[in-house]
Amino acid sequence: MHLRIAVPNKGRLATPAIELLKAIGLPLEESVLTDRKLLAKVGKGQTVLLARAADIPQYVAGGAADVGITGVDLLEESAAAVERLQPLGFGRCRLDVAVPQDSPITTLTQIPPGSVVATSFPAVVERHFAAAGLPVTVRTVSGATEVTTHIGVADLIVDLTASGTTLQQNQLREIGTILQSEAVLVGNPTFVAAHASEVAELTATIRSVLDARLRRYLMANVPRARLEAVREVLPGLDGPTVMDLMGRPDWVAIHAVAGEREVNGIVAALRSLGATGILVMPIERMVP
Repeated sequence: MHLRIAVPNKGRLATPAIELLKAIGLPLEESVLTDRKLLAKVGKGQTVLLARAADIPQYVAGGAADVGITGVDLLEESAAAVERLQPLGFGRCRLDVAVPQDSPITTLTQIPPGSVVATSFPAVVERHFAAAGLPVTVRTVSGATEVTTHIGVADLIVDLTASGTTLQQNQLREIGTILQSEAVLVGNPTFVAAHASEVAELTATIRSVLDARLRRYLMANVPRARLEAVREVLPGLDGPTVMDLMGRPDWVAIHAVAGEREVNGIVAALRSLGATGILVMPIERMVP
Protein backbone atom coordinates (compact mmCIF):
# COMPACT_ATOMS: atom_id res chain seq x y z
CA MET A 1 0.00 0.00 0.00
CA HIS A 2 1.27 3.47 -0.89
CA LEU A 3 0.89 5.58 2.24
CA ARG A 4 1.31 9.33 2.55
CA ILE A 5 1.92 10.32 6.15
CA ALA A 6 2.23 13.91 7.36
CA VAL A 7 4.40 14.68 10.38
CA PRO A 8 5.38 17.97 12.03
CA ASN A 9 8.57 19.52 10.68
CA LYS A 10 9.27 21.59 13.79
CA GLY A 11 7.95 22.33 17.25
CA ARG A 12 7.29 20.17 20.29
CA LEU A 13 5.77 17.29 18.29
CA ALA A 14 8.41 17.03 15.56
CA THR A 15 11.20 15.05 17.22
CA PRO A 16 9.01 12.43 18.95
CA ALA A 17 6.92 12.02 15.77
CA ILE A 18 10.03 11.38 13.67
CA GLU A 19 11.34 8.99 16.33
CA LEU A 20 8.03 7.11 16.20
CA LEU A 21 8.32 6.75 12.42
CA LYS A 22 11.77 5.25 12.90
CA ALA A 23 10.48 2.86 15.55
CA ILE A 24 7.79 1.50 13.21
CA GLY A 25 10.28 0.98 10.39
CA LEU A 26 9.92 4.26 8.49
CA PRO A 27 13.15 6.12 9.27
CA LEU A 28 13.90 9.47 7.69
CA GLU A 29 17.40 10.06 6.35
CA GLU A 30 19.34 12.75 8.17
CA SER A 31 19.68 14.72 4.93
CA VAL A 32 15.91 15.10 4.79
CA LEU A 33 15.93 16.87 8.13
CA THR A 34 19.06 18.96 7.66
CA ASP A 35 18.01 20.11 4.17
CA ARG A 36 14.50 20.94 5.37
CA LYS A 37 12.87 18.91 2.64
CA LEU A 38 9.09 18.82 2.45
CA LEU A 39 8.72 15.31 0.98
CA ALA A 40 10.71 12.13 1.55
CA LYS A 41 10.36 8.53 0.43
CA VAL A 42 10.57 5.94 3.20
CA GLY A 43 9.96 2.21 3.43
CA LYS A 44 8.33 0.51 0.45
CA GLY A 45 6.33 3.16 -1.34
CA GLN A 46 5.57 5.36 1.66
CA THR A 47 5.92 9.13 1.44
CA VAL A 48 6.44 11.44 4.41
CA LEU A 49 5.15 14.99 4.16
CA LEU A 50 6.93 17.33 6.58
CA ALA A 51 4.62 20.20 7.44
CA ARG A 52 3.52 22.58 10.17
CA ALA A 53 1.60 20.67 12.81
CA ALA A 54 -1.20 23.23 12.55
CA ASP A 55 -1.61 22.51 8.82
CA ILE A 56 -1.67 18.73 9.10
CA PRO A 57 -5.37 18.38 10.03
CA GLN A 58 -6.37 20.19 6.83
CA TYR A 59 -3.84 18.29 4.71
CA VAL A 60 -5.28 14.99 5.92
CA ALA A 61 -8.88 16.14 5.60
CA GLY A 62 -8.23 17.35 2.06
CA GLY A 63 -6.45 14.19 0.96
CA ALA A 64 -2.94 15.65 0.54
CA ALA A 65 -1.93 13.07 3.17
CA ASP A 66 -3.61 9.80 4.04
CA VAL A 67 -2.70 9.90 7.72
CA GLY A 68 -0.90 12.41 9.90
CA ILE A 69 0.43 13.19 13.33
CA THR A 70 -0.73 16.38 15.02
CA GLY A 71 -2.02 17.63 18.37
CA VAL A 72 -5.53 17.38 19.77
CA ASP A 73 -5.40 21.15 20.38
CA LEU A 74 -4.76 21.78 16.68
CA LEU A 75 -7.49 19.35 15.66
CA GLU A 76 -10.00 21.15 17.84
CA GLU A 77 -8.96 24.52 16.50
CA SER A 78 -9.16 23.46 12.86
CA ALA A 79 -12.35 21.39 13.22
CA ALA A 80 -11.01 19.39 10.26
CA ALA A 81 -13.04 16.38 9.11
CA VAL A 82 -10.54 13.66 10.02
CA GLU A 83 -10.77 10.36 11.86
CA ARG A 84 -8.83 10.04 15.09
CA LEU A 85 -7.02 6.73 14.92
CA GLN A 86 -4.60 6.48 17.84
CA PRO A 87 -3.47 8.66 20.76
CA LEU A 88 0.32 8.70 20.79
CA GLY A 89 1.20 9.57 24.38
CA PHE A 90 3.65 12.41 23.71
CA GLY A 91 3.28 16.17 23.48
CA ARG A 92 0.94 16.20 26.46
CA CYS A 93 -0.17 19.68 27.49
CA ARG A 94 -3.30 21.58 28.39
CA LEU A 95 -5.04 24.70 27.14
CA ASP A 96 -5.36 26.83 30.25
CA VAL A 97 -7.10 30.06 31.14
CA ALA A 98 -4.81 32.39 33.08
CA VAL A 99 -5.11 35.81 34.69
CA PRO A 100 -2.54 38.19 36.19
CA GLN A 101 -1.40 37.06 39.62
CA ASP A 102 -2.97 40.09 41.29
CA SER A 103 -6.38 39.49 39.68
CA PRO A 104 -9.27 38.75 42.05
CA ILE A 105 -10.62 36.14 39.59
CA THR A 106 -10.16 32.56 40.81
CA THR A 107 -12.63 30.59 38.64
CA LEU A 108 -13.96 30.77 35.09
CA THR A 109 -17.42 31.72 36.31
CA GLN A 110 -15.99 34.91 37.87
CA ILE A 111 -14.77 36.28 34.52
CA PRO A 112 -16.65 39.58 33.98
CA PRO A 113 -18.81 39.84 30.84
CA GLY A 114 -17.01 41.63 28.02
CA SER A 115 -13.54 40.64 29.19
CA VAL A 116 -10.90 40.47 26.45
CA VAL A 117 -9.22 37.07 26.05
CA ALA A 118 -5.97 36.80 24.09
CA THR A 119 -5.19 33.44 22.49
CA SER A 120 -3.79 31.68 19.44
CA PHE A 121 -6.76 29.26 19.61
CA PRO A 122 -9.70 31.60 18.86
CA ALA A 123 -12.10 28.94 17.57
CA VAL A 124 -11.66 26.68 20.60
CA VAL A 125 -11.92 29.60 23.01
CA GLU A 126 -15.00 31.08 21.37
CA ARG A 127 -16.79 27.72 21.43
CA HIS A 128 -15.87 27.10 25.05
CA PHE A 129 -17.00 30.45 26.41
CA ALA A 130 -20.15 30.45 24.28
CA ALA A 131 -21.08 27.00 25.59
CA ALA A 132 -20.44 28.21 29.14
CA GLY A 133 -22.62 31.28 28.60
CA LEU A 134 -19.74 33.67 29.29
CA PRO A 135 -19.73 36.64 26.85
CA VAL A 136 -16.12 37.61 26.15
CA THR A 137 -14.19 39.23 23.33
CA VAL A 138 -11.58 36.93 21.81
CA ARG A 139 -8.45 38.60 20.47
CA THR A 140 -6.25 36.45 18.25
CA VAL A 141 -2.49 36.64 18.75
CA SER A 142 0.18 34.55 17.07
CA GLY A 143 2.81 34.61 19.78
CA ALA A 144 3.90 36.04 23.13
CA THR A 145 0.40 35.53 24.50
CA GLU A 146 1.67 35.84 28.07
CA VAL A 147 2.63 39.49 27.66
CA THR A 148 -0.79 40.69 26.47
CA THR A 149 -2.26 41.20 29.94
CA HIS A 150 0.72 43.31 30.99
CA ILE A 151 0.51 45.74 28.06
CA GLY A 152 -3.24 46.29 28.18
CA VAL A 153 -4.13 44.16 25.17
CA ALA A 154 -6.19 41.61 27.12
CA ASP A 155 -7.68 40.97 30.54
CA LEU A 156 -6.80 37.27 30.52
CA ILE A 157 -5.25 34.67 28.22
CA VAL A 158 -5.81 31.13 27.03
CA ASP A 159 -2.58 29.37 26.16
CA LEU A 160 -0.90 25.97 26.07
CA THR A 161 1.08 24.89 29.10
CA ALA A 162 2.72 21.68 30.20
CA SER A 163 3.94 22.52 33.70
CA GLY A 164 2.65 26.05 34.28
CA THR A 165 6.19 27.36 34.73
CA THR A 166 6.01 29.83 31.83
CA LEU A 167 2.80 31.30 33.21
CA GLN A 168 4.38 31.74 36.62
CA GLN A 169 7.46 33.35 35.11
CA ASN A 170 5.16 35.89 33.45
CA GLN A 171 3.24 36.64 36.66
CA LEU A 172 0.16 34.75 35.50
CA ARG A 173 -2.07 32.35 37.42
CA GLU A 174 -4.15 29.46 36.06
CA ILE A 175 -7.86 29.52 36.82
CA GLY A 176 -9.13 26.69 34.63
CA THR A 177 -8.44 24.23 31.84
CA ILE A 178 -10.31 24.23 28.53
CA LEU A 179 -8.67 21.25 26.85
CA GLN A 180 -6.25 18.38 27.50
CA SER A 181 -4.03 17.70 24.51
CA GLU A 182 -1.48 15.19 23.23
CA ALA A 183 -0.22 13.97 19.87
CA VAL A 184 -2.65 11.84 17.90
CA LEU A 185 -2.63 9.87 14.65
CA VAL A 186 -5.44 10.98 12.35
CA GLY A 187 -6.64 9.67 9.03
CA ASN A 188 -8.55 10.83 5.98
CA PRO A 189 -12.02 9.26 6.38
CA THR A 190 -12.24 8.16 2.74
CA PHE A 191 -8.79 6.59 2.84
CA VAL A 192 -9.49 4.86 6.16
CA ALA A 193 -12.71 3.37 4.83
CA ALA A 194 -11.04 2.14 1.63
CA HIS A 195 -7.97 0.68 3.38
CA ALA A 196 -9.39 -0.50 6.70
CA SER A 197 -7.11 -3.52 7.11
CA GLU A 198 -3.94 -1.59 6.23
CA VAL A 199 -4.85 1.24 8.60
CA ALA A 200 -5.59 -1.30 11.34
CA GLU A 201 -2.16 -2.83 10.75
CA LEU A 202 -0.51 0.59 10.99
CA THR A 203 -2.25 1.51 14.23
CA ALA A 204 -1.50 -1.92 15.70
CA THR A 205 2.19 -1.45 14.87
CA ILE A 206 2.20 1.95 16.53
CA ARG A 207 0.46 0.56 19.63
CA SER A 208 3.06 -2.21 19.85
CA VAL A 209 5.81 0.41 19.97
CA LEU A 210 3.98 2.59 22.49
CA ASP A 211 3.24 -0.39 24.74
CA ALA A 212 6.88 -1.52 24.56
CA ARG A 213 8.08 1.87 25.78
CA LEU A 214 6.23 1.28 29.03
CA ARG A 215 7.82 -2.12 29.70
CA ARG A 216 11.21 -3.72 30.19
CA TYR A 217 12.54 -7.24 29.58
CA LEU A 218 14.20 -8.78 32.62
CA MET A 219 16.50 -11.78 32.83
CA ALA A 220 18.17 -13.27 35.90
CA ASN A 221 19.61 -16.44 37.35
CA VAL A 222 17.90 -17.51 40.56
CA PRO A 223 18.26 -20.42 43.00
CA ARG A 224 15.74 -23.12 42.14
CA ALA A 225 14.76 -23.28 45.82
CA ARG A 226 13.56 -19.64 45.62
CA LEU A 227 11.62 -20.04 42.41
CA GLU A 228 8.15 -19.81 43.94
CA ALA A 229 9.09 -16.61 45.74
CA VAL A 230 10.47 -15.24 42.49
CA ARG A 231 7.20 -15.98 40.70
CA GLU A 232 5.42 -13.69 43.14
CA VAL A 233 7.60 -10.69 42.29
CA LEU A 234 7.98 -11.42 38.57
CA PRO A 235 4.56 -12.12 37.09
CA GLY A 236 5.43 -11.16 33.50
CA LEU A 237 2.61 -11.26 30.96
CA ASP A 238 1.65 -14.89 31.57
CA GLY A 239 4.16 -15.65 34.30
CA PRO A 240 7.95 -15.69 33.94
CA THR A 241 9.66 -18.08 31.56
CA VAL A 242 11.83 -20.54 33.50
CA MET A 243 14.73 -22.44 31.94
CA ASP A 244 17.29 -24.88 33.34
CA LEU A 245 20.90 -23.76 33.48
CA MET A 246 23.34 -26.22 31.94
CA GLY A 247 25.61 -27.74 34.59
CA ARG A 248 23.85 -25.92 37.43
CA PRO A 249 20.91 -28.06 38.59
CA ASP A 250 20.28 -25.88 41.64
CA TRP A 251 19.76 -22.75 39.53
CA VAL A 252 17.34 -21.64 36.82
CA ALA A 253 17.20 -18.71 34.40
CA ILE A 254 14.05 -16.62 34.41
CA HIS A 255 12.83 -14.20 31.74
CA ALA A 256 9.91 -11.84 32.22
CA VAL A 257 8.36 -8.55 31.12
CA ALA A 258 7.58 -5.87 33.69
CA GLY A 259 6.32 -2.31 33.73
CA GLU A 260 9.04 0.33 33.56
CA ARG A 261 7.95 1.88 36.85
CA GLU A 262 8.09 -1.49 38.60
CA VAL A 263 11.61 -2.41 37.51
CA ASN A 264 13.58 -0.90 40.40
CA GLY A 265 11.44 -2.62 43.00
CA ILE A 266 11.60 -5.94 41.14
CA VAL A 267 15.38 -5.80 40.84
CA ALA A 268 15.70 -5.12 44.56
CA ALA A 269 13.36 -8.04 45.35
CA LEU A 270 15.30 -10.39 43.05
CA ARG A 271 18.58 -9.47 44.68
CA SER A 272 17.10 -10.14 48.10
CA LEU A 273 16.14 -13.63 46.86
CA GLY A 274 19.70 -14.37 45.77
CA ALA A 275 19.34 -13.66 42.06
CA THR A 276 22.49 -12.99 40.02
CA GLY A 277 23.24 -11.81 36.49
CA ILE A 278 20.20 -9.53 36.43
CA LEU A 279 19.69 -7.84 33.07
CA VAL A 280 17.13 -5.15 32.26
CA MET A 281 16.63 -4.33 28.59
CA PRO A 282 14.32 -2.12 26.50
CA ILE A 283 11.72 -3.72 24.24
CA GLU A 284 11.21 -2.51 20.69
CA ARG A 285 7.66 -3.79 20.23
CA MET A 286 4.97 -5.57 22.23
CA VAL A 287 2.77 -7.54 19.84
CA PRO A 288 -0.26 -9.17 21.50
